[in-house]
Amino acid sequence: MIHDVLIVGGGPAGSTCGRFLAQGGARVAIVDRAEFPRVKLCGGWVSAPIWDALALAPREYSGGLWEWNSCHVSYRGEERSIRCHGWFIRRFELDDFLLRRSGAELHLGVAVHDIVRDSDGLWSVAGLRARHLIGAGGTNCPVARLVAPPRPSGPVGVQEHEFQADRAAIARTRAGRDGEPELLLHDDLRGYSWNVPKTDWLNVGSGTVEPHEVRAAWRNARAHFTAAGHVPAESAAELEAMKGHTYYLFDPIHLQGAVRPGPTAERGAVLLCGDSLGLAQPLTAEGILPAVLSGRLAAEAILNGAPESYPARLAAHPVMEDYRRVFRLREAAAALGGRPSDHEGAEKDHDNGNGHRTGDGKAGSRLARRAVANGFAWMFSGARFPAPRLVDAGLAIAERWADNRRGRT
Repeated sequence: MIHDVLIVGGGPAGSTCGRFLAQGGARVAIVDRAEFPRVKLCGGWVSAPIWDALALAPREYSGGLWEWNSCHVSYRGEERSIRCHGWFIRRFELDDFLLRRSGAELHLGVAVHDIVRDSDGLWSVAGLRARHLIGAGGTNCPVARLVAPPRPSGPVGVQEHEFQADRAAIARTRAGRDGEPELLLHDDLRGYSWNVPKTDWLNVGSGTVEPHEVRAAWRNARAHFTAAGHVPAESAAELEAMKGHTYYLFDPIHLQGAVRPGPTAERGAVLLCGDSLGLAQPLTAEGILPAVLSGRLAAEAILNGAPESYPARLAAHPVMEDYRRVFRLREAAAALGGRPSDHEGAEKDHDNGNGHRTGDGKAGSRLARRAVANGFAWMFSGARFPAPRLVDAGLAIAERWADNRRGRT
């Protein structure tokens, strides 16, 4: 039997791709080395656009679902509860739910060792043959190793753990209501840590721009959450059982590796989705939404007989357009020296020239900290940029300033 599409990876990217392909009449097989359900390291947060991307209403999801309308943000010693909206899930449940409803032929517990494109343009993987191949197996996806998409920057590092605990103890110690995330922004804004109560489960972790920094970041975060009394004392041992992984944040250059066309439009193409391509949100590192979205867009490109259109479809989607804006904002801020670590003296009052301290520096610093906390919470909720044309114009000005500054140094 020859399948229309073979998908390597049964996570949200692969299962979503499989579902939309199957709904469009394609013969689809999904291969994954794991049996499902399986444990997956992930905070488990999903933002509002996920439901449209899945063509699914929250009430239709049968797994645990924690809707939240506030998050609790700590930054440089100040704590704020900020109104915003989203959901949390457990990946153990979500991934199995999406995979079982995909409509694809499932080959679970099957490792992929060799990937070969035959002389007739068909792909051969794990004893299966297909016209097109999808890589949706995460950062270390074997299909991604074959395609070798561009990686101008290294991956981010994560340490995290989800564990079960006494629900009364969690309710007694959590920062807010059930499902409301507690976020600790690192002082240098090169990462953040989280503590998320999910009734009788806790999900904790840290993420950093540089993987070698994540262990120290988690030690600091653990001390913070413990000192605040926001984790049950009886769970202390679980806070030592952290596990690590890495993945890539969105970079517009990654889209150049989204597809390798086949000899014809009908066969031989290979497409990358989700973490195998590197699509996580550039600041918050949200990964489930871009995984689902990319899986759907890859399916639509194939069903339209134009797999080569996949990168353009990704680039044109409103979510990815916002990711590009966030990426530009992050790069411009770094070029202009906007990281807090570059302004450690900003909290000091300024001398007005007459030997008196004005206090303006401290007030300005408080406003800056508030803006950082509110801005991060807003992005964490997956909200769209307002007035995108004005944002683009502002980013263009900032980028010109950054270019001029680089030219003077």
